[in-house]
Amino acid sequence: MKLIYIYDALCGWCYGFTPVIEQLQQRLGAEVEVLSGGMMLSSNHRPASAMYNYIKEAHKQVEAATGVQFGQAFLEGYLRTDDMMDSEKPGIALTIFKQYLPQKALSFAHDMQLALNYEGKSLNEEATYRELIAKYQLPVEEFLEKMKDDANRYDTIQEFNQVEQWGITGFPAAIFDDGTQYYLIAKGYTPLESLLEVIKKIIRGN
Repeated sequence: MKLIYIYDALCGWCYGFTPVIEQLQQRLGAEVEVLSGGMMLSSNHRPASAMYNYIKEAHKQVEAATGVQFGQAFLEGYLRTDDMMDSEKPGIALTIFKQYLPQKALSFAHDMQLALNYEGKSLNEEATYRELIAKYQLPVEEFLEKMKDDANRYDTIQEFNQVEQWGITGFPAAIFDDGTQYYLIAKGYTPLESLLEVIKKIIRGN
């Protein structure tokens, strides 16, 4: 029994959904695999300031539905900058993190979301990752070197492509693997109770 969580570090609804996946993992005791979706890549990435007007309204809906909080450092600090919102670097960071501690990938994904959406830190900056990696007592310099490695970039792009081939173009999404088949159990933010209900039906039907 496994959960596959497809998220993007820059996706506001994913920020609200990661705690639900954490709760689901605790309830089921299931393994969770985290995949990066590649929501904002070089073809459609944009400076944070270009997203300001949209996010300053949209974040209220995410907060109301999910209970997460967006920080002022993000809303009135980061979103006033021209830092490029690009999914590639946090995607590479997750790829490398999974080489070290795959069982804690969900926790690391959430840390990246908090760094951006609450603390207003750029996910393009080495300093952001230094802090996040140190928390897990991983070799910081080695990790940062790996982030410059073409092979890890290639693996990350392959992950984006895999998600696209599955037909998943919106995030977050979650898949339940019962050992014989994949079931799409969430397409967009979904409350915990709804997920548990769907999984119960899948298990009963087998």
